Amino acid sequence: MSGWADERGGEGDGRIYVGNLPTDVREKDLEDLFYKYGRIREIELKNRHGLVPFAFVRFEDPRCRGCYLWKKWL
Repeated sequence: MSGWADERGGEGDGRIYVGNLPTDVREKDLEDLFYKYGRIREIELKNRHGLVPFAFVRFEDPRCRGCYLWKKWL
């Protein structure tokens, strides 16, 4: 799965944006990819026909490893 992620939820939100996803992506695919960075509270997948799919992954703890890594990566 190719794509990119960005922390767009603001300080302390625990949400990251994941863009440029393949058209056949499923919530389960994102869960399998991001579970290792922290407990996931919610995955909001936007997969409208004609648009490139994207998602928001929200972690239980905004200080989780995944949020930290994405902030450092940006």
